This record gives sequence, C-alpha cells and structure tokens, in this order.
Amino acid sequence: MRRSASLAVAAALAAIVCVGSGATAAQSESKHFVLSHEAERFGYVSLVLESFEAAYDLFVTRSGFETFPVPVDVRIPSGFMDGMGAEYLDTDAEGNPIPVVEIASEASMSASADESVVGMTLEEAVRSTAAHEFFHVLQDYAALNGKGDIAEPAFIEPHATAIQELAAPEADDYLDAAVDLFFAPDAMPFFDRGYDAGVFWVFVLDRYGLDALSDVMAASAVEDGAAAVDRAFAARGMSALDLWAKFVAAWAADALPDRDARGRMLAAWRRMLGQPALWLPAPIATGAWDGTPLVLDRVTEETSANDVLGYSDSALGASLRVSSSYGIDIVSILPQSDATLEISVGASEAASFRIAISGRRGAVWDLLSVSGRTAIVSAPARYDEIRVWVTRGEVGSGHYTVTLSGSG
Repeated sequence: MRRSASLAVAAALAAIVCVGSGATAAQSESKHFVLSHEAERFGYVSLVLESFEAAYDLFVTRSGFETFPVPVDVRIPSGFMDGMGAEYLDTDAEGNPIPVVEIASEASMSASADESVVGMTLEEAVRSTAAHEFFHVLQDYAALNGKGDIAEPAFIEPHATAIQELAAPEADDYLDAAVDLFFAPDAMPFFDRGYDAGVFWVFVLDRYGLDALSDVMAASAVEDGAAAVDRAFAARGMSALDLWAKFVAAWAADALPDRDARGRMLAAWRRMLGQPALWLPAPIATGAWDGTPLVLDRVTEETSANDVLGYSDSALGASLRVSSSYGIDIVSILPQSDATLEISVGASEAASFRIAISGRRGAVWDLLSVSGRTAIVSAPARYDEIRVWVTRGEVGSGHYTVTLSGSG
C-alpha cells in the first residue's frame, strides 16, 4: 500500500513541471529537485520526485540537516545501471560544487526490488534509494563545510544504508546489505565494513535517534573510526566499545529492530542453503555440557559463510580468536545435563573483551549475562542451546578460551 506524503511534500509535488521535446527526453521539477529522464512513465517520475521530496522533508525540514542552496540534479539513466542509485559532485560554470544523483529506471528498480531477500515493493525500493542517495548529498555538504568527512568510509555508506530505514521502514532492505556481517561477523574490522555495517547504525538510530548519527558525522571531521564514535557518545557516557557491546547483546537476545523481517530473511537463507537449523551468526565452535568439565579452544565448525560469501572467519582447528576489532565469535553449548553450568571466558586481562550469553528455547532467545567473563547458568537443560557471544575492541590479540565447569 502506497504511503501518503506529508503536507510539505504534497505542496512541493504540486509544483511538478514537465518540459522537453519528444518521447526520448524530458525534465520534471519539484521544489527541491530537477529530474532528467528518457521515456519513463509519468507515474514513476512522480514516485521518484515524491520520494526525494519526502527525504528532503525528513532530513532537512524536520531534522535540521543542511544542504546545498540549489535544486539537486536527479537523473534516471536509460537501461539497467549497476546498482539502484549513485551520487557525486559536479561543478557549475563558476566552479562551485553541485550535487548530482542517479536513480535506476523503473525496469531496473523493479528487478532489484524483486531480488530482495526480505521482499519489498517498487515504491519502497524507490523511497529507500532516494533517501540513501540524498543523504549522500547531505554528507557532501557537511564535509565541504567542515562538519563531516566524506573520506571516512566507516560512516559514508553505512550511515546512508541505515537512513533508508527511516524513510522506508517497511522495506527493511538494509538487511539485504548486511549479509556479510550476518554470515562472517569476524571477517574484517567493523570500521572497515561498508553497506553491511548499516544494520548496526539502524540499531543506533532505534536506541538514540537521528541526532546520534548527526553527532558522529560532526565528530568524523576531527576523528576517525572508533575515536569519532567515542567523541560523539562521550556526552552519553559511552565509548564505541560500550555501544558495540549493547548491539551484540541485543543481537544475542534477538532484540534488534525488525525482528519479523530478520525472520523472513533467515527463513529464505535456510531454504537456499538447505539448513533448517541455521541461526546467524553460525557458531565456529560447539561443545556439549554433560556435567563434565570441558575447555573449548579450537574452531570445530565449518560455517555456511564460504557457501554464501566465498570466504569464512576461521579455519578448522585454528585457535579461538576474535581476529578483527569489533568482530564477533559465537561458541555454542548444547546442554545434555541439568547440572548448574559455569561458563568462563579466558583471555588476557589487558584485552578489551565483551561477553554476552544467551539461551534458546525453540525460537525464543533469553539474554542470560552481559557482565564480566564468567556466568552461572542454573538448570541449563531448559535451553536447546546456549550461546557465548565474544567480541572485543581494538586492544589485545583476540585469543580466548571457553571453559565449562560445574558450580555449586
């Protein structure tokens, strides 16, 4: 069902003007955008302009972001393009920077929407893409005025991907982009990730609002990566690692935003991979709790990451190690005894580890612990599986062990 535009957007769209000659070249205008296209139907042109005006209303009118004082040049290339949209800076006759946005044709956009794992309509795909590309315009303007840094890849695509969720909350297409993080959460340092990091920033938006991204954008003008997040969240009493640990704990408890959409995505991947028991992230080590002490210190599992991505986090038999800063390892414990279980994660005291422990009953996850490196689980057999989520910041080698023992 098509969502209606706000009054501000409706007023802007009332001023759409179509000019041009013949059926192969046309230009349409709204209050803040000029759209050039070839042979696109009027309904799609109107949808594109409506979506850009909605993004303008959300980010500039209501949220206070600053933008260029000239209408934004939007173009729909003919045929299929590589991706759903693009944004870059051009210059006018006087050498002043002007933003240019490209957005896919209706045929190309429809194909992309149809390929989405979570499923979305053409309208949702256009609204999401318009918000993503227009946010790049805002990032460019902020950087040109010393209030951001477009050379900081940790925030450019991840933030624009997260922003999609505000403009098109029913699309949930940031989850499609998160596949690398879902399947291989320790494959690379978090602040080296691109679109797949958007899922983390959706969590930040959900907990702390759009002001949080604005603060990080401003902080990125003077700091890089985690240091920028440290600076942006200092007033909230948190570091980047604190914020990341909250994200990991929410993931462990299946409490990230858009639970239903994530469920649809997981079901789709289960069907494609033929793995009905798949949970993401997949564990890299598994041990059984039968009441007998056990030390887990090696990778024991082959995950499905290689089938999907062409690479995985760790080789079988390798020492357990969170090799990347802000990476995540999962160690799975299968309870076969109801004897009280003590879980201890051993690592260097100097290493910046954070631990979360969750238990699954059917498809429901309980968060059991988020404090310290030791946890006591009473009556563990009530769970089908217990998971130890291990992550770290930028300090330490990342090596760790998981010890299971009885308590009391």
